[in-house]
Amino acid sequence: MPKLKTHKGMKKRFKVSANGKVQHKRCGSSHLMSHKSGKRVRRLRKQSTLNVAAESRRVRSALHIRPAVNPLDVEAGRLAALAEKAETSTGTPAAGEPAPTSD
Repeated sequence: MPKLKTHKGMKKRFKVSANGKVQHKRCGSSHLMSHKSGKRVRRLRKQSTLNVAAESRRVRSALHIRPAVNPLDVEAGRLAALAEKAETSTGTPAAGEPAPTSD
């Protein structure tokens, strides 16, 4: 079976963050900027995130990048890893480990 091809048009237009969020450039920011307010122009410079879960899932599957990522699961895993790292760095014993004794 051949390899799946990435949709090149979507690859140029969308970016998938580490948490699985899909970011894109806002429309209306390429030309005719003189009549737009400064506030609007500054807002158009920033990337926007797709809010519709179905659309972001469609983009991720077309790009073959983390197609089944749930951002909430990723965030929960990250927080659990940080808690574990903080627990080991402070020197407090984890559950089931004997406390170090000083003689």
